Amino acid sequence: MILNQKVEMVAAFNYDGKIAPIRFRIFAEDESYSVYTINKILYVDETKIDKVNIMIFKCKSIFNGIEKSIEIRYVKDNCQWYLYSI
Repeated sequence: MILNQKVEMVAAFNYDGKIAPIRFRIFAEDESYSVYTINKILYVDETKIDKVNIMIFKCKSIFNGIEKSIEIRYVKDNCQWYLYSI
């Protein structure tokens, strides 16, 4: 399912400058939120979409007790994170 929803992210940066997403927060319309942890990063890809530099993270995370594959995107040009798909 494609969401492309903006999220708040906690990420780590190693000594080489590589980014690793750790935990993210999704806000609902009533301003409540849910926090999810990245259990495993399966792969990372860097690409350009419409001249915008994007990092794509394919990950595993648990939603309502079920482990799911998710895709998280980091837009390098404006430093924003998106939960792209579940």
